[in-house]
Amino acid sequence: MSTEEISPLPPTPPTLSQYIDSLISVLGADHPSMLARMRLIVGDRRARIVLDDEAVEVAFDQEGLKVQPLAGNIELSGEGATDTATVVELLNGYLEVSDAILSGRLRVFGEAEDIIRMFMAIEILLDAAPRTPALQSLAARFLNDRSSQRHPPAPDGARVSWYPFRSKTNELKLLQDLDLLPDSAKINAKLKDPSLLNVK
Repeated sequence: MSTEEISPLPPTPPTLSQYIDSLISVLGADHPSMLARMRLIVGDRRARIVLDDEAVEVAFDQEGLKVQPLAGNIELSGEGATDTATVVELLNGYLEVSDAILSGRLRVFGEAEDIIRMFMAIEILLDAAPRTPALQSLAARFLNDRSSQRHPPAPDGARVSWYPFRSKTNELKLLQDLDLLPDSAKINAKLKDPSLLNVK
């Protein structure tokens, strides 16, 4: 199967189910060995994926990936939940997956092994994306369709996304001295006025 045989996404913003279906179809068309590895890693596990107010269950069977509405009577191996704003930042490279988890913007549930396998499956997609124009097109389509839903920037004084816990002034000072802060200018202002910090 070639990418030309893949059904195009509808002109209106696609549903979560349609995006997931297209991602796996493109991966199988352009990188069948990578899809085979993903299926081996995932096995017969079933996961719930939640994006904003959309939720689907995904699992592989003999025919391929099945994406369907929630069925409350089926046991799940894990769940991942986030919002459009987080996905947009991840796709644009403004946010790392680990930072999204630490800040609570990407929530994962399940047994440790099942979660690890979910992330291995995601890594396969991320590894294929830079050398797969069709996957890049899907990401661009998602950004185009959903960027208008991006949340407004956090106000001054809010927690930074990469460190979800309240920081003491001396911790931020140390990070500043080591030049490890994402935006030194803003932090400098806060260090001069500790009342702007979330100090315990």
